[in-house]
Amino acid sequence: MSQERFAAAPGHQIHPNVPGSLLDEDPQGEFSLVDYWRAVRRQKWGIFGITFSCLIIGVLMALKSVPVYQASVTILAEPVQPKAISGNQYVSSALVWLFYETQYEIIKSRAVAGRVVDGLGLEAREEARRARLKEESAEEKGLFGISLNWREWIPEELSWLPKEWLEERQSVAPVAGRMREALISQLVGSLIVKGGDKSEIINIKYNSPEPELATEIANAVADAYVAFGLNSRLTSARKTTSWLNNQITELKKKVEQSEAALEAYQKSTGMVDTGSRQQLISAKLASLTAEQIRAQTARSEAEIRYNQVRKIKKEGGGYDSLVSVLSSSLVLNLKSKQSEMKRRVSEYSERYGDKHPKMIAAKSDLKQANKALKSAINKVVDSIRKEYEVAASQERKINAMIQRQKREIGDVRGKGFALAKLEREVENNRQLYETFLSRFKEEDVVGDYDISNVRIIDRAIVPMAPIKPNKPRMIIISVVIGLMLGVAFAVLRERLDNTFKTLEGLENQLGLPVLGLTPLLKKIKRSESVERYVSVAPRSPFTESINHIRTGVLFSNIDKPPKVLLVTSATASEGKTTLSTNLALAFSNLGRTLLIECDLRKPRFGGIFPSEQKHGLTNLVSGQETLADCIYQDAENAGLFVIGAGTLPPNPLEFLSSKSFAKILEALRGQFEHIVIDAPPVLPVSDAIIVSRVVDGVILAVRSESTTHQMAADALRRLRAAHIQPLGAVLSKADTARMAHYGSHYYHYDSGYYGYDEG
Repeated sequence: MSQERFAAAPGHQIHPNVPGSLLDEDPQGEFSLVDYWRAVRRQKWGIFGITFSCLIIGVLMALKSVPVYQASVTILAEPVQPKAISGNQYVSSALVWLFYETQYEIIKSRAVAGRVVDGLGLEAREEARRARLKEESAEEKGLFGISLNWREWIPEELSWLPKEWLEERQSVAPVAGRMREALISQLVGSLIVKGGDKSEIINIKYNSPEPELATEIANAVADAYVAFGLNSRLTSARKTTSWLNNQITELKKKVEQSEAALEAYQKSTGMVDTGSRQQLISAKLASLTAEQIRAQTARSEAEIRYNQVRKIKKEGGGYDSLVSVLSSSLVLNLKSKQSEMKRRVSEYSERYGDKHPKMIAAKSDLKQANKALKSAINKVVDSIRKEYEVAASQERKINAMIQRQKREIGDVRGKGFALAKLEREVENNRQLYETFLSRFKEEDVVGDYDISNVRIIDRAIVPMAPIKPNKPRMIIISVVIGLMLGVAFAVLRERLDNTFKTLEGLENQLGLPVLGLTPLLKKIKRSESVERYVSVAPRSPFTESINHIRTGVLFSNIDKPPKVLLVTSATASEGKTTLSTNLALAFSNLGRTLLIECDLRKPRFGGIFPSEQKHGLTNLVSGQETLADCIYQDAENAGLFVIGAGTLPPNPLEFLSSKSFAKILEALRGQFEHIVIDAPPVLPVSDAIIVSRVVDGVILAVRSESTTHQMAADALRRLRAAHIQPLGAVLSKADTARMAHYGSHYYHYDSGYYGYDEG
């Protein structure tokens, strides 16, 4: 048959390998608050069970818990800072913080706990208590010497058991030589030491099931701490006194040795006081340094002028441009006289001529003026050279004097350093000796080295009420924990549940039109058959659901409604046989309908239709029997005809894929208005896929709250791989009451309206 019969329904496109929207939408992607609330409502009994179990456990723990009493002692600890060697006192907040942290550790130390255990005789008390428990345990022995205390049946290796349970067992079997250490460890573990953030108060608290014992131990710990501190201070004071005595003897010898060395050095060098001499030499050196700077400046200026003279002499120029020449008053006067002579010679030359006596006398005066000017310039140049030589000589002399002064200073400093070193050594040794001697003579040397000043402010009194357990709180916490665990269990279970529960979920997950659902029949009589329930209860909600599916099939293609329908499912036990038989009964009300059983591996029609023919589909297709011998007309529904499986073939797949089967089915089309085929599931075998290629439409039955998304997706993927697009899906065995908890929009049929009561 052509593949046009399997065209997708309007609005749905065929994808051979993709199961609709299943790969496009994450079934676990969104979980709103409404979904959480529905999950809690669906799992309310599981949540109640978990909460009730936790409540029972909490009540048992509260009743079994041993009351614990707490005794508290308040003490005042004042830190006293030790005096420094120089005698100055200092207070540091960091040191104070370290002091209190140290005191907490001392109070919780095993040394203090050991004093308490020995002082109160706790070891003897524990032995007496264990002996008493041993006698009581012997009295509890039942028949054959078996203890009635069930805790003794548990191996000691199970360390996860509560501590008090194991302690009761260990109390009747003491370990020799370790009782004292165990008591000390228990005391340290039950001791609580805290201090105020801005006070010098320390609180010592002890927890015990016995209020009197808690009081005794708390007071004993405070007394042991005070005694431990006092003993430590006295021992430290004795050690300090002995150490100071030894140090004073050694320091006295050092003072004598340093004074003798200083005296010998002063005699050998003749130096008594180096301070004033060194100051004088330093002042002289400072004066010479200033003179040196002035000499260097004068020499530099003279050198510059001298270098200008040498440069002019080397180049053969005149000295008229020198600054010293230009600034010389003699040179300026001679230049002025020279200019006057030149003017006069020029005037006489124009007036009298070269032979006139006045002209001759004027030239002679000009010559004398030039000679005098040159002589004056030479004297200025010569003075520049002499000035440079004098300045250089002066600089050398000052440098030599500075070097001699530095050598003298070095000599004095060398001797002064040695002398000063000896003087400092004598002074330091003397001060150290006097300090230690003064500390040794002090009467309150013990007080100077106190670690703390401790006083007991409030001693412990017998507590009247236990601090724990808080039984109401334990019960409330157990209920809260139970609710949390129950809700978490419910949500986790819902998140892990990937089955189909509603029509909307089925349509969204598979991307197929949903034709309807078959309700789960809870109250059915033994005489009634689920597979024939349409004829048994024609006005029931179940029948109306089947009629709704029938209507959906007919309207899937209005112009050419499908005539041959195949009903299949992903796996077995999904209600496909119930759907196919009841759907055939519903179609029989509209016209001649044929119901064919194509499940040739596990046929079921024999139990549904007791009068079914012995011969069936296999006999008809093979030609061994006629249609009249293989078909059966239902006695209760004249419009329904049934063809069973017949003789089971050795290879059903080859049988259903044969041309004979296709011809028989084509021949049956002309004799019946509707044909419903009950086929095997898709995933275990391929029979349904083979038969689907020769029918007009395929209906996929999906069992509510049983078939997983993956199973349905795999079945749909296999159908589409064979280019088969189902007409739609049916949610089978659906509990309509539970569907309301999943937010389904399916409305219950009113059985009273249809005139039928299932009860």
